[in-house]
Amino acid sequence: MQTNHLSHFLLSLGLIPALQRAAQRKHLQAAAPAGVDDSNAPSSSNSFTPRVVQVASEMHHFGYKLQQDPLQQKYLAQLAYGNSKMAQLLFAVELNRRLSVAGIPVVALSLHPGNVMSDVVRSLPPTIQKLYRMLLKRVLLTPDEGARASVYAATARDAPAVAAETLGYFNCNAKPIMPNKAAGDAALAAWVWQWSAQQVKLPQQWDLPAATKQSQAHDNIMPAQA
Repeated sequence: MQTNHLSHFLLSLGLIPALQRAAQRKHLQAAAPAGVDDSNAPSSSNSFTPRVVQVASEMHHFGYKLQQDPLQQKYLAQLAYGNSKMAQLLFAVELNRRLSVAGIPVVALSLHPGNVMSDVVRSLPPTIQKLYRMLLKRVLLTPDEGARASVYAATARDAPAVAAETLGYFNCNAKPIMPNKAAGDAALAAWVWQWSAQQVKLPQQWDLPAATKQSQAHDNIMPAQA
């Protein structure tokens, strides 16, 4: 939970002020009078909404016991991993709600990168590593293929709009897809936020205002694109 979610939670919220400044700078560039030359600034036509991208997993479907304090549960590897990935999705959804309440033009997205042929077995004996790669290289994604959804979510200007109906979630092919229905549970998302803030001792100045009950009733809360 600490590696997959809590560290991301703290880092993401610490970066919100910088992302907000980037969004404000983009707005000023777009509003600049015609003829103003700012050669050091990127073209507004090539700009996009600043965003936070959570690399989650389809294993979030196993995070069915997140309603309980995950640190107090009996440790089961699959459940612990699923809980951490469900927490990432819920964080992205709740972050969008709170960014909207705060009027900050930043968007949060999440995704499943796919099953990737990585160096996850590097600590195993060489023979096991060789067998792993030989048997699974035909069914696992290459690292480049595993990065495509992350790159799309982070760089494509239309990504927030494309995933507006799927709580900002993409599959490994960078296609919007609905996550587990628990990801749309507003009360659970708010609880995960508060629990995470307590665990990391979130600085007060990094916290964001909670959504109202009326806004929590809407599962799809994605900031309007500038």
